Amino acid sequence: MKNNEISDALGQEFGRGLRGTSKYEETRAQMEKEGLSHEILNKTPPVGVNLKLLSEMPGIHALAERINGHPINVAMLGLANIDGAEDTHRFISSALKTIFKTFHIVDIDPDIIASVSKLKQERSWGHVIPHLLDARHTQLPDASIDLVIRDHTGNCCPPAIDREIDKETSRILKPGGASIVNISTSELLQTSPNRIITPMTGHRINRLGPVTDALRSRIYDLAQFKREFGDRMEIHRGNLLEIEQPDGFVVFGEDGNGHGEWFRRLGDHIHHWNSLGFSISDMKSRFGADSHIPPLLCFRHNIVLTKREES
Repeated sequence: MKNNEISDALGQEFGRGLRGTSKYEETRAQMEKEGLSHEILNKTPPVGVNLKLLSEMPGIHALAERINGHPINVAMLGLANIDGAEDTHRFISSALKTIFKTFHIVDIDPDIIASVSKLKQERSWGHVIPHLLDARHTQLPDASIDLVIRDHTGNCCPPAIDREIDKETSRILKPGGASIVNISTSELLQTSPNRIITPMTGHRINRLGPVTDALRSRIYDLAQFKREFGDRMEIHRGNLLEIEQPDGFVVFGEDGNGHGEWFRRLGDHIHHWNSLGFSISDMKSRFGADSHIPPLLCFRHNIVLTKREES
């Protein structure tokens, strides 16, 4: 496997760990029963929660006006849970008041892509096009997509990969197109209870450089980390591992393979989006915990980006 490619096996390993720990199905079922309660907002949010919050934002209303009912090409880069496909269908028709021309779903997890293919057949959704691909290399044509949705992909991959996905998003979006980004950031992470903070930069960078570089660019879970650097890496499970300054961390979860989650400052994301020709049209932020044990504390953001016409 090349450093710029993700294997099917690794995608499956990571995806199963993520879904097992995040408890998306439980949160979604509770939301349908109770609505967007404080308890729901303090859990790891499935895409349905984020789309419901987005549907109330002025930036989405403005986007619906710009679309003006015309069918659109949509790409979802990363789909942690199959319910996200149906939730996105409702969002396009209700909040954006239009229909799909095409709906591309890109994911590295063959379980998810198989579920999308099955749903496509069951619903006779001819416009749905599943892609078992690394989201850095979607193979979609330049400037072919009206809307890209990324639900916490920035927290589901190392920062170097997330920045490459940002670049791919800019490439495939039409000028004036929109990118919806749901993300959690690190400003509160160090206040999380009962977590050890492990510095891996600064004065230790020379000794730990290869490890830190791997965590920044290609490690997806603790099982992979241990395969590459030895079983002693198990001691890092659950710790806040510093991999970038300031406030860039990875945390390996409590599931068997120890799926990774990555957190950076919001300002770091904004700086990179701006460099790629994006402007923030709207943003809604909130404090939240998540479904980890013990919980991680973070800021959550629902963001509407617009690709500038001159980009």
